[in-house]
Amino acid sequence: MKKFLSVLLVLCISLSFVACTSSGEEQPGGVTTSAGTTKASTTTGTTTAEIEENPFEEFFEISWLDQLNADWREGRWDELELEEMFNVDLQVWAEDGRNTERMAALVAAGDMPDFSYMPGAPREPVNLYEEGMIRSITLQQMKDWIPGFVEAMERIPIGFTYNLVPGTTDEYLGFTQNSVAACQYFYDATCVNLDWLENVGYGFDESALVPVKMTVEGYEKFNDNIFFTEGNIPFEDMNEILRAFTEDDPDGNGVDDTYGMLYVQESAWTNMTQEGLFGFVHDANYRYEDPVTGDIVPKYAYTPYRDYLQWVSDSLTKGYMVKRPGKEAWQPEYNAMAATNKYGVYCVNGSGYLALNSDAYRIFPPQSILLNGNEDARFVIGPMFRGPEGKSVDATYQIDPYGVGKWRVQMISAEVSDAKLERICRILQYTNFHSVDSRIRYNSGIEGIHWKWAGEPYKSSRIATPTTELAEEYRGNLSVFALRYSPSTVQFQIDNAVENGYWAYTPYMHVNNLLVKYALNPVKHTSEAYMGRELYAEFVKDNAEHNAQLNPIINNFKNRALNGEIANFNTEWTEYIDQLYANGLQTMIDKYYNNPKFIEYDPGEKFTIKD
Repeated sequence: MKKFLSVLLVLCISLSFVACTSSGEEQPGGVTTSAGTTKASTTTGTTTAEIEENPFEEFFEISWLDQLNADWREGRWDELELEEMFNVDLQVWAEDGRNTERMAALVAAGDMPDFSYMPGAPREPVNLYEEGMIRSITLQQMKDWIPGFVEAMERIPIGFTYNLVPGTTDEYLGFTQNSVAACQYFYDATCVNLDWLENVGYGFDESALVPVKMTVEGYEKFNDNIFFTEGNIPFEDMNEILRAFTEDDPDGNGVDDTYGMLYVQESAWTNMTQEGLFGFVHDANYRYEDPVTGDIVPKYAYTPYRDYLQWVSDSLTKGYMVKRPGKEAWQPEYNAMAATNKYGVYCVNGSGYLALNSDAYRIFPPQSILLNGNEDARFVIGPMFRGPEGKSVDATYQIDPYGVGKWRVQMISAEVSDAKLERICRILQYTNFHSVDSRIRYNSGIEGIHWKWAGEPYKSSRIATPTTELAEEYRGNLSVFALRYSPSTVQFQIDNAVENGYWAYTPYMHVNNLLVKYALNPVKHTSEAYMGRELYAEFVKDNAEHNAQLNPIINNFKNRALNGEIANFNTEWTEYIDQLYANGLQTMIDKYYNNPKFIEYDPGEKFTIKD
């Protein structure tokens, strides 16, 4: 019976490959398979009988290396299943691909596994390719043998420019990581004390507030403390709110001890609350078309940056914003000050409020305030304010799902033949793209053993079984035979919110089309993918050299602004820009930023992919 089911499964897999592929043409007397081979057919009267070729007839031994795998146990359930399905012997190495010392020793000895994820490799994939340690895979081979991988990348097609073999346009150093979820959410959000807002006359209608339902047992008492909304509060009103939070005793204790907000050094925490109000974000790789010069420039030369610094300077001078003491790292100081509940507006992590039992996240606002004796405090989270020109933008956590280098590429040994590479691809197609169930199985384990659904299948979260409760044969890294591919989780998050009431910041933003509304698409993004390997290599070198002259100018202007030492921003901005252009910025603009070879940014479908 087991053998019959195995044969039946192989047949189903091969038929799914035929359905997925678009390669080849139908030949007379037969049908082209996914591998381009022909199935013979015989006709007797009106009956046609096809002789099915076994796509896995040739046997292969395939060595395999992954990270987190030093405790691998030979003959594990997933290894045995895939070996029987695909007629292979999977020789999984009990190694941790992140171990730099071990990986260096393996490479030095010429021991390159057939398929590997090796973040600890002594050199980058391009170097290993040039040394003859790994081979390439062409785009056509991917289309023929692992079509799901290509189809996923086509949705955000800039991925096809990542990790190319030098001098080629359709040949790759391996499989590029594709983590769609990473570019579909904002890391940060704006959080405002809702009680204070109401006390100074800026409350919201209750129907506009979506309550957060806590996901951690024991903290249900905070289900009515945090809400989501889209504020759309104009810039003039924002400044009035900051003034009122500072001067009008919003907490009603009769003591002048409250402030509008903490000023935080620009980072992934501050985009929506601070610089995003002026149309730019913290990421130094984003490039903008300046409204005055028409040049493509970094944020420090972007005219709205002047207006941003002037706003911060004025707010600090008036006392509506407060700077940290600056004696320690920013997070400990920020967390300590925020936990006092004496500031009305906060830059917050977009999901940390749910991790009330996590030592890593419970120290941040607003949860730190709730856990610090203010159990009745209420907060509203979302895109709350708009800038002086009505702008409000943020940056997605990653610009796209991809990356370059040994942490973002899964490689293939130079000793692997095309036939063996095809088999590897067939396995990866099955474990990642064959179906939702197969992807879950070979990434997260077996339902009922490694995990169970928290509620309705596919629309609720999965509850993992503690490792200590697993039998020995089911322990260990569960994604050994998977690609570094993470599909969108947006639809799942939406379903979990709508069906089960577990609203979180990301599904709230997607349901209301607020991610695409507020996400900033830069004109250009300085990266190898958009500039090309050679131009980017030149850019990195020139950028480092010119920054030695530019950074002192940039830092001096900003520090003087924060210290209230700039009397006329317009006049001094003109002088500042002239200095930048004379000390290397003009060269960078002419050679790189305005260069048509440096192509413009294209988000693809990153805002619309949901599953």
